[in-house]
Amino acid sequence: MRNTLIIFALTAVPVLAQVSGPIVTKPTATAVTAPLGQLSQAGLASLYTSENTGYIERDHRIAKGSLSFASTPEAPLVTVPANAPYSQNANYLPLGTTSLLNFEAQGLGTPSFIIAGAPPDTTLGVSPTQIVQWVNTSIAIYDKAGNPLLPAPGFVNGNAIWAALPAGSLCRDYNRGDPLVQYDRFAGRWILSQFAFNASFTQNAQCFAVSTTNNALGSYNLYEYSFGNALPDYGKLGVWHDAYYLSYNMFTTGQTFAGGRACAYDRAAMIAGAPATSICFNSTARSSFLPSDADGPSLPAAGTPNYLISWNWWFTAPPYTMQLTKFKPDFVTPASSLFNDGFGGAVFSFVGFDLGSNTLAACNDQAGGISSCVPQLGTAQMLDTLGDRHMYRLVYRNFGTFDALLFTQAVDNVAGSTAQLRWWEIRNPGANPPVVYQNSTFAPDTTARWMSSAAFDKLGNIAIGYSASSASINPGIRVAGRRRTDPKNLLRAETIIQAGTGSQTGGLDRWGDYSTMQIDPSNDCTFWYTTQYIGANGSFNWRTRIAGFKFPNCTP
Repeated sequence: MRNTLIIFALTAVPVLAQVSGPIVTKPTATAVTAPLGQLSQAGLASLYTSENTGYIERDHRIAKGSLSFASTPEAPLVTVPANAPYSQNANYLPLGTTSLLNFEAQGLGTPSFIIAGAPPDTTLGVSPTQIVQWVNTSIAIYDKAGNPLLPAPGFVNGNAIWAALPAGSLCRDYNRGDPLVQYDRFAGRWILSQFAFNASFTQNAQCFAVSTTNNALGSYNLYEYSFGNALPDYGKLGVWHDAYYLSYNMFTTGQTFAGGRACAYDRAAMIAGAPATSICFNSTARSSFLPSDADGPSLPAAGTPNYLISWNWWFTAPPYTMQLTKFKPDFVTPASSLFNDGFGGAVFSFVGFDLGSNTLAACNDQAGGISSCVPQLGTAQMLDTLGDRHMYRLVYRNFGTFDALLFTQAVDNVAGSTAQLRWWEIRNPGANPPVVYQNSTFAPDTTARWMSSAAFDKLGNIAIGYSASSASINPGIRVAGRRRTDPKNLLRAETIIQAGTGSQTGGLDRWGDYSTMQIDPSNDCTFWYTTQYIGANGSFNWRTRIAGFKFPNCTP
């Protein structure tokens, strides 16, 4: 039977009035699952069968200028003056990393694997002994040699994790994707999350599973949080000392934009398997918050708030402002929770970074659903960049003498190219003002580079993975990076992880949605990266890779 194409699209129209206080909720359903390895051993067909009758194109874009806000956009009380980005238009030194592993992961070619949606929303987490990859609606677990640890076919449906919830639970009954995987190295726990919703978007939820041990094949504490008729779209997860932070773009009944929402979930309660309060702030003048995610062995200093970034691309013209907001939940007295600039400002106040007129979103500042602009070999079909938002993750690392944030996005400020890799390192983010230590655009040639993700190792070396494409090459996977002793703002020459051997056709412009770079907690030196590529021309035929590598100056 011919597959049908179902478009999962979001539009934006006028929204409700701003809510200034915290939104406090309890889970609507909780349970503890049997060990995942045990469930998969049972061989139930429901663990592996796609619920979709046709292809789904998952679309999280918001068109610039389409938002009509009932509230006045917030203004910064603290401002960091414009810092012109360095433009790197030539290669520096060879990357010089040591390749440790590069293997095919979930996607076309995996036995029994069904591609029901695109893009794959590729993400992974890494523990000292395991790698968990989640693509769209399927989870796989590997050892550090790339061997699948689940029985054949080597993966399970995402919602299989929530099978122990009561009948009728959205998280049990719907496998919708938008997946997130993290390993909380400070507690030795896995965190898995995805959204769930019914066909009419009148019932929406976010699903959480927190492992009871450090073994991803073990049991999980399960949580379902209801959002009523509001879809929690494009969730992004950060691990912190006091909470698990998750941000969303909210859409009433899946269509009407209802604001950017940042939520804190009671980490201690989730680890203990107790009912866990969530505290959220919803801004109708903000979108695509990105919460900070702690890497390395050292927790943020006691009392350090979670840092979230966003920028005002949707509702103004350049020059834009990047917004740094600080979130301090109070699970004892939720009304005392703070979401502001960290210096006593009103709720939604922020530290503003003046970006200057040369910081434009990719596609000549037309990212966000208006224009797809990344060229590919052998086809007129262009690919979308999601350059309207900062890319996952917002990495935080406490180096002892200073702390730093690291993040990336796709911009367009180099003639002849459509998407360039912009990367930032902000030091002492809690200071007044923070320090823009590095701010650079990597464009050594006219190849488009987008869908990026970055991380530090324990020395401060940086690795950034991304997709790369042009009219003369198929979309492929590359990494670039720098050693801590290299001159500021320079990345070393990129390395190809996987050369693309096909282009995406059939009118499908969505690509990636996000990729993930993680650092291995077993040695704090090895980077692990996953994203998509295509083996042959076509649509809904994506593949994924997982690659591990390190800099030789970093030793366990």
